[in-house]
Amino acid sequence: MNNFKIGTVVSLAIALVAYPSGVLYAKKHAPRSAPASETVPGSNKNDPGGHSARGFEAAKKRDYETAIAEFSKAIEAEPGDPKNYFNRGTAYRGANKLPEAIADFSKSIELAPQNVMAYVGRGEVLLIQKQLDPALADFDKALQIAPNDANARRFRGFVHIAKSEWQKAIDDYGVVIERVPNDDGAYERRAFAYRNLKKYKEAIADYTKAISIDPKDIEGYRRRALAHTLAGDSHGAAADFRALLKIKPDDADAQSRLKALETRANSSPTPAGPLPAPVTPPTQTSPPPSKR
Repeated sequence: MNNFKIGTVVSLAIALVAYPSGVLYAKKHAPRSAPASETVPGSNKNDPGGHSARGFEAAKKRDYETAIAEFSKAIEAEPGDPKNYFNRGTAYRGANKLPEAIADFSKSIELAPQNVMAYVGRGEVLLIQKQLDPALADFDKALQIAPNDANARRFRGFVHIAKSEWQKAIDDYGVVIERVPNDDGAYERRAFAYRNLKKYKEAIADYTKAISIDPKDIEGYRRRALAHTLAGDSHGAAADFRALLKIKPDDADAQSRLKALETRANSSPTPAGPLPAPVTPPTQTSPPPSKR
C-alpha cells in the first residue's frame, strides 16, 4: 500500500528569501518581526521600488500571480540578484507553472552556484515531473554544498523510495529525523522503506513515532496495521483499526479489515479425530528460508 505520491505527499513549504537576508517557511513558521525600514516599500536599498517585499507578502498569502508580477519587476530593477529569480521560481512553483519555475531556479543557480535552496527548488520541480535522475543530481549537488541540509535529504530520500532503493532512503530520512525530530512524514517514509526490507519491528517503531506526533492521522494507524499484519501480529493490527475507527467511524476499509481479523480470531478448527502417526520428512536438498 504505497500512498506516497509525487507532488502531493512531498511538498516543500513555500520558501522565500527575504530582504536583507534570511529564509521564511511560510507554511509552518511565522515571519520574524521586521524593523519598519524593511517593511516600507522602497525603503530598502537592496529592493528598489519595494517589489520584492510586495512579492514576498503576496506569496505568503498564496497570491502567486501577484507575487510573480512583483518579482518580475524586482528582476527588472536588479537583474543580477539571484534571490529575485529564486523567489519568482518559488512563486511559479506555487502556481504550478513548472517549466517557468525550473528556468528561474536555473538562473538563480547560474548567478549563485552555491545556492543550496535553488538546487533543492529545481530538484523538487523535477521530482514532481517524475524526472528522477535529474532531480537526484540536484539533491546530490545541494548535499555536496551542505551535507546535512534537511530539505535536500528529505527530497533525495523520496527519490530513493521512488527508485526502490530502500536502504538509501532509510539513511537519508535518518539524517532528516536527527535534524527535525518531530517530522512525522520522515518517520512514515522511513517506516515504508523498512517495511519493504521486511524489517517490520523497525517499521512499526517508526509508524508509532509518527502517530505520537500526529495522533489524528488515520493513515498512520492504517499503515501501522498493515505492518503488524505483515509481522504476523493480528492483535496489533486489530487494535490499530479500532483506533482508526474511533477517529473515523465510517471508514469502510477499516471496518472490513477489522471484521476479517475478528472473524479469524474467533474461528476454531473442527476436531478431525486422532492425529496420524508422524511421518519421517524427506531429506532437504536446500536450506529452509531464514525467518527475518
